[in-house]
Amino acid sequence: MGIEKMSQLSIEGDLSQIERALMICCDSRNFQITEIPDRASGAVEQNPWFGTYEKLRSTAEALGITPQLCKYDGISLDTPEQFSQRVGEIARGVNKIRSDHEEMSASIMELRQTDAFVKHLLGLNVSFKDLFGLKYVKLRIGRMPTDNLQKLDYYVNRCIHFIPFDKKPDWVWGIYLTPTDSAEFADSLMKSLFFERIHLPDYLDQDAKTTDEILVHAIDDEEKLDQELEKQLTEYGSAHREEILSLLSALKARSDCFELRKKALISGGRFSFSGYCPTRLTKKLASALGELDSVQVVIVPVSAKNPPGDVPVKLRNNVVFRPFEMFVKMYGLPAYGSFDPTPYVAVTYCLMFGIMFGDVGQGLLVSLLGLVLSKFTRNGLAPIMTRIGLFSAAFGVLYGSVFGIETLITPFFHREAIWRFLGYTRQPESIFQAATTLLIVALMIGIVLIVLSMLFNTILNFRRKKFGEALFSVNGVAGLVFYISLVAAAVGTLMFGADMFSPAYVICLLVLPLVLIFFKHPLSNLISGVKPAEKTSVGNFIIENFIELFEAALSFLSNTMSYLRIGGFVLSHAGMMLVVAQLAGTNTPGAEITVGTVIVYIIGNLVVMGIEGLLVGIQVLRLEFYEIFNRFYDGSGKDFRPVEISFGSEK
Repeated sequence: MGIEKMSQLSIEGDLSQIERALMICCDSRNFQITEIPDRASGAVEQNPWFGTYEKLRSTAEALGITPQLCKYDGISLDTPEQFSQRVGEIARGVNKIRSDHEEMSASIMELRQTDAFVKHLLGLNVSFKDLFGLKYVKLRIGRMPTDNLQKLDYYVNRCIHFIPFDKKPDWVWGIYLTPTDSAEFADSLMKSLFFERIHLPDYLDQDAKTTDEILVHAIDDEEKLDQELEKQLTEYGSAHREEILSLLSALKARSDCFELRKKALISGGRFSFSGYCPTRLTKKLASALGELDSVQVVIVPVSAKNPPGDVPVKLRNNVVFRPFEMFVKMYGLPAYGSFDPTPYVAVTYCLMFGIMFGDVGQGLLVSLLGLVLSKFTRNGLAPIMTRIGLFSAAFGVLYGSVFGIETLITPFFHREAIWRFLGYTRQPESIFQAATTLLIVALMIGIVLIVLSMLFNTILNFRRKKFGEALFSVNGVAGLVFYISLVAAAVGTLMFGADMFSPAYVICLLVLPLVLIFFKHPLSNLISGVKPAEKTSVGNFIIENFIELFEAALSFLSNTMSYLRIGGFVLSHAGMMLVVAQLAGTNTPGAEITVGTVIVYIIGNLVVMGIEGLLVGIQVLRLEFYEIFNRFYDGSGKDFRPVEISFGSEK
């Protein structure tokens, strides 16, 4: 559990085995190949598989076949030429049917457009042959914008007569007549008025009604032929589906492996490349590569103390904590050899969410919704919802809240012995009367989490041998002593009346840690024996460190106060459910339960779950990132990206 241990593999052998070696690495899905630094530029070797692969992929799309990886052991083709020949045969069969289908579709579209125009001329009871056969008069059929129809009144003396047949709000369909010797002028004029002319085929020489019937029959006939072509295309795809998928997988594997050759050193008929693999899987990968003739594998475990700069990070957590890796990756992966905060995030996130959104019924519904989404989707939040819903239900038991109803089970704050221990003369009747205690508990939770985060930072810096940061930084020993001492003195003084701010206490536990933080840089250099790269004037040193010290002190206060939102959202949740109860009319004892009451309660609970659940989730994540991670976590790791053959990146 934590960060997966990595090993570096160096693989070399005869050049004839490079593709098989790369294929084994890809099939393992546990090998990340490393880039060759400062590779000399030279002639780029053209991929002989890519063009054939793209051609077959386009053919598959035309047949409606979605590329997916499958076994291709049965393929007897070896060379790029053999693959190209077979793909060409498949493509020609598809292209013939596809070409006929496209021509037929274009013809059908043209006929439909023509018929659509003809339908607007159904009131014209003269054959098109007689109209277009006039010797001294030219006739044009089409449409023009309705707004331009009035402009024709200005051209009544220009030998143009427009006869409208069908009017719509935007367009008017009709014909215009003009003398033959004025046709050129009339056409130019009507074009300026945005007249769209319709050119009817020569075989349509009947009147508008007969022409419409001819076109409808022609469209029906061609649609039947088009459906037959679609059926042929479907049958062709079904007959060749398995072969196409096998060829696609084989070509994709060969093409991708050829591209990976660019990350290998090739010289003198031999190859060499290296990469990273999880240590627990190196023997399996090395064994598979060792079966190839003349291929040698050298395994070097990566040191966690001084890892290379390019070593990738892969998180490995159990099934309970694994979904929370998403939050860690959102912030940034931990550096190799450092601390994986996923379990810490999982525990603190669930606890804070449960406290802020405590309700048995709503928590179980959130958990159930997470289970359903996990089963039917790949939503990363779904398994997190399952876990935080259970914590919400657990705290709901303590609060005695079931869908906002606090009379079904005995709430935690109805136990008198507990409240007498907390200093109350009588138990509160509602959570709002215990608001002060609730906010104090929220501050205590924040103080504990801040101290834990500072302890993590101190331990990690000691492990990295950064003794200056571990001892003198704000989140190191000095800051830890100052914060704990200040909190202890404040609690002792305010809650127990003990005057802890004695001179010795203040000087040793408050002033001295601040002085150490102020002189952190020179003290760190002194311990490590490192001389400062640049000399700083006394004035600049004082100003810079005073500002850092003031910012640190301010962050202690602001970070601690941020945790008040935990108690605030507990009150907010109770307040929203109180509003729901008032709307339903059940806030008074003995209120009658009606169908309307149940409906209001259902809708109210759904609204509260949607709004407040989202807000609480965001606020808890904010506390994780800004109040916890900022104190100890360095998200500078690089994600482990193993090489693999996949069509996923092309979707």
